[in-house]
Amino acid sequence: MLTHYTDRMEKIIGILTNGFAWLPNRRNLMPQLVPEHDFSRREPQEFGMVSFTELEPKDSGDHTLGFGRFGIVVSKAWARANHAERVIYVENSGPSFEAWRSLFEAGYRDLKSRIRFPDDGAWRMSFENKAMAGAVAGAQLWPSLLQLYEYMESAEYSGEREWRIVHPHPYYSLAKSVDEAIQQVSPPQGWAQELDVLTVSPQDVSALICPQSECSSLRDQLPLEYKETTVFHTNG
Repeated sequence: MLTHYTDRMEKIIGILTNGFAWLPNRRNLMPQLVPEHDFSRREPQEFGMVSFTELEPKDSGDHTLGFGRFGIVVSKAWARANHAERVIYVENSGPSFEAWRSLFEAGYRDLKSRIRFPDDGAWRMSFENKAMAGAVAGAQLWPSLLQLYEYMESAEYSGEREWRIVHPHPYYSLAKSVDEAIQQVSPPQGWAQELDVLTVSPQDVSALICPQSECSSLRDQLPLEYKETTVFHTNG
């Protein structure tokens, strides 16, 4: 069971109506893995993601304190079709961390040796964009490491038991805050709307979760096609 939690009922309605917004999630691991490079302007592969927890609703009390008590449980088929993957939690010290850092530093050194025009924007993008690292610089290891980096997170958050779906394309229009990202796609507009959201349909949603006191109101506001969706309630 994978569940996306949020803090307000209107966000649940917005997701069902418009789709999941791609949200920023700066992981801040790269300065530890490759300390010699300045990634303060843009974190690698910071093109948006949608996060879920594998925690069962009965075990998600602490999780909902941080993310909210309204949830959408997605089907296994939808999660699989959209390449949801379990997050890799990385310690900030110890043998496994040293192995990660050695691997990332090797990939970085290889990429840097291939940069022919350091002041050119396209070449500079190779440090943060796996597609550019491969296509422009001809690197092989660094693009693969950036692919892994999309699913990495500090071990201090391991209790979240997170799964992610990451944006499949370089998405430089991503808003810098969660609220801005949601507002920007409420609803999605224009020719690029297929890049702006991750859509769901009734068969993709296994259940909804909300506080018991809000269940009647949620039922009233659900889009017609979701009226028969199972709703689990939590205390409150």
